[in-house]
Amino acid sequence: MNLIPAIDLIDGELVRLHKGNYEKKTVYSVDPIDMIRSWENIGINKLHLVDLQGALSGNQKNLSTIKNIKENAELEIQLGGGIRNFNSCEKMLKMGVSKVIFGTAAITSPKEVEKSIRTFGSDRVIVGIDVKDKNIQIKGWTEEVDLTPEQLIIDMKNIGVSEFMFTDVDKDGTLSDPDFKYLHELANSTGLNTVVAGGVSSMDHLYRLQELNIDNVVIGKAIYEGYINLEKACEIFMEKK
Repeated sequence: MNLIPAIDLIDGELVRLHKGNYEKKTVYSVDPIDMIRSWENIGINKLHLVDLQGALSGNQKNLSTIKNIKENAELEIQLGGGIRNFNSCEKMLKMGVSKVIFGTAAITSPKEVEKSIRTFGSDRVIVGIDVKDKNIQIKGWTEEVDLTPEQLIIDMKNIGVSEFMFTDVDKDGTLSDPDFKYLHELANSTGLNTVVAGGVSSMDHLYRLQELNIDNVVIGKAIYEGYINLEKACEIFMEKK
């Protein structure tokens, strides 16, 4: 199982939201570069990076910070937030990001996702499905759409998507138990490589996800607030390369 620490950005600052509520944010006064280097030293090889303002508006607001992180980090970066079309996908990949995450665009502009896959390959694209009460949320989790996650998975697989990320919005930033059963159902329904996030906040949670054969787990607030010792977790859960 691969552990992927998360960095969410607003105005260049590292923040965490509570259930996606932009009015309930915690700002962490840390240097992202120093933190990333410490993660690299313990074996972390991937970073989950999100422009929260981009997710909300569709226009990326943290490009200078994203570029600085990329230029000073060796690990692979999967980037989400504001990637709504082929052009923004291309821009981020040319900047050196390893993978882009399409969320809202998978609903509103699936042809942009398909074009990106045809051009750059399915290994450079993740489709993020953000779920609240089993309903898909888009535009920074501010709108709900009338489409089931299961149908979206089918639609995206039909255009060549080979990796999905599932986030339980109700659990994100809460340090409460993930909905293990539902995350497992969603991951199994793809038959593909998957990433899960939302509420992962203890070593017991990681053991449970490992038992469910989850490929990749994103961890955010639990790292910053000391609920999970990332170095110890890496020693236990991540395969040595």
